[in-house]
Amino acid sequence: MGIMSRPREATTITCQNPDCQYYLTEAGKDVLKNGRNCTGNQQYLCKHCGKYFIETKNTPLYNSRLDRSSVELICKHNMEKTSIRGVERVTGHHRDTVSRYYHLIGEHAEILNEYYLRNIASGQVELDEIWTFVQKKQKL
Repeated sequence: MGIMSRPREATTITCQNPDCQYYLTEAGKDVLKNGRNCTGNQQYLCKHCGKYFIETKNTPLYNSRLDRSSVELICKHNMEKTSIRGVERVTGHHRDTVSRYYHLIGEHAEILNEYYLRNIASGQVELDEIWTFVQKKQKL
C-alpha cells in the first residue's frame, strides 16, 4: 500500500497575482496553504502561476508589523472617534503608527464602499421616509 496524503482543505482564498489567469476567481483555482510568515499570517501558493501570497493581501493588515489584536484595538478606537494621542496612550504605539493605520483603514473602507454600494435601487421604505421628511417640512 502506498502512503495516502490527507485531502486538501477547502480555502476561500483566491490567487492575488494580477498576471495569473485565476486572479480572484473561484472556479478552477488551485491554491495551497504553505506555512506561516514571521508575523503569524497564513501563506498560500497558487499552483497555476507559482506565486506566494499571504492571507492579509489587500487588507489594512498587509505588510503590518503589529499583531492582529493591536490593529483591531486601533480600529475599535477609530470607530469610537478617539483622538490619535488618546489611542497612543491606550495602546502604547506611536502616534505616527496610529495615524498610518487610521489612513489605511479609511482607504480600505473607501474601496469597500465603492465595491458594495453600486446600482442600489431604493425600496418602498426609503421612499416612504423621504415623503415623511417632505411632509414635516411643509407643516413648518
